[in-house]
Amino acid sequence: PRFSLAGHLYSEEFYRELYRVLKPGGRLFHYVGNPGKKYRGKDLQKGVMERLRKVGFKEVKKVEKALGVVAKKL
Repeated sequence: PRFSLAGHLYSEEFYRELYRVLKPGGRLFHYVGNPGKKYRGKDLQKGVMERLRKVGFKEVKKVEKALGVVAKKL
């Protein structure tokens, strides 16, 4: 989805809810799009990774070939 139409998909509240419903040991893959592109001067992939860590996800890593981010709930 376009960020301008689906900003809630990139919100800390959304990631907190994903963390809540994911079972321990579960993995999350989040498609972000072209990692070299910026939206309004913001690095979306970097922001996604920061928010995932902030809500408790561990082992947060870029998946370059899939244009996304993977994270784990321990």
